[in-house]
Amino acid sequence: MAVSRYYSNTAVPGALGTGISSSSASMYLAATPVGYPAQFPFTLVLEPGTANMELVSIGSGSGTPGSPWVFSSPGGRGFDGTVALAHSATAVVQHNFSAGDLATSRTHESLGSGSSVHGLPASAWTTSSLALVASTRLSNSTTSVVTWASIPQTYSHLLVLAQARLTETSASVDDIWLQFNGDSGAVYSYLTMSLTNASGSLLYGFGNGSSVTSVPAFRVLASQTGAPANAGGGFAFIPWYSATAFNKSVYSMSGGGYGTSALLDGRLRWCFYNPAVQAAVTSITLTAGSGTDFLTGSSFSLYAMA
Repeated sequence: MAVSRYYSNTAVPGALGTGISSSSASMYLAATPVGYPAQFPFTLVLEPGTANMELVSIGSGSGTPGSPWVFSSPGGRGFDGTVALAHSATAVVQHNFSAGDLATSRTHESLGSGSSVHGLPASAWTTSSLALVASTRLSNSTTSVVTWASIPQTYSHLLVLAQARLTETSASVDDIWLQFNGDSGAVYSYLTMSLTNASGSLLYGFGNGSSVTSVPAFRVLASQTGAPANAGGGFAFIPWYSATAFNKSVYSMSGGGYGTSALLDGRLRWCFYNPAVQAAVTSITLTAGSGTDFLTGSSFSLYAMA
């Protein structure tokens, strides 16, 4: 794996305190080094601009007689294509970068994917840890169902984000219901913990459903609720959606509120899908509650995680 190197803009050039041979393992300066990197490795140039120039890589030390700089092992002498040479006392020493520093970044840019330059596999660059699979923003108020089909199976987990408002006029809030794989069988169940503040005081409760045909993934506001700008929504996490060993789970947090009045409604949901034959999730359907539609501007996004 490639090793990080360290640099300083304040290193003061110095001179060798004593001569070194082509096989010496350490060196120090005649005067106490000033401004050199405190972390290792870093690069020094011995006798820069002469036929005797050598690059060395420093692996430890302080550059003083009591704590000399020790050359990196292996490859500390004759670093980055130069040749290990003997240098006499008072030879000029400078801190600098080398051609290899520039070539490393250029090589990485030209490859555009994983390489030995940074030691990571190509998948670290070609496969995002969080990828947008689908995004839907409604331009009218006549849609009651949003479906994402052909969900890729190359990830492990799914994240659904929703912000929506329903056309329903008979209620202030209602749910968005979720189904997997177009399955409308009575193979879903859920548990709800609700928190509301509709009357100015905190109320809470629990609800559940079993052997139902979909689950209430999101709580949102409806048209009876205040100004048209008042929406609702949240997020739902679906772990191990592409596996087939176990039934599927949905864990969600959602709700809505006016922002300027007493109405607040929040829901925590634990939802489960357990068909007769376990299968990977290949499609997700979101349906507006109580047979209504989503209002214009309602937005839904599906992300996949490695």
